[in-house]
Amino acid sequence: MTLPNIAAALRDLHVSIGQQQDLAKVVIQDAENARAEFRALTAGATNPLVNRALGNYAQGIVKLRDGSWLLAEAGGILAEYARAIGIDLPQQPAKEKRKVEPTHDEQSETIFDHPDGQPPSQSDESAPHDPQAH
Repeated sequence: MTLPNIAAALRDLHVSIGQQQDLAKVVIQDAENARAEFRALTAGATNPLVNRALGNYAQGIVKLRDGSWLLAEAGGILAEYARAIGIDLPQQPAKEKRKVEPTHDEQSETIFDHPDGQPPSQSDESAPHDPQAH
């Protein structure tokens, strides 16, 4: 494989990573909007399953943000590699800061996401979830 072929492949991959980042941003925004709508519709609900659902939304959004951050890291690492072998890739937009912890809002919902109102035990978290089990 020649250097121009490698450069073309790296550019294509870099563009693809950027497109995936853009898609992730849209998905995150859609998930946040759906969570906000569900939250508004269930305001004042006392059923623990409502809190569990809101907590699951919050956890999903945090995982989506982590995935978006990993895409940004991959794009940056790819650009560094390309520069190291003499290939210039277009700059991606500034990396977003990685959000390690859920927001206070998300955290308050995930604390009581277990049906009995208690945080899940270690065994609950590691056990595979079977949606057909109910």
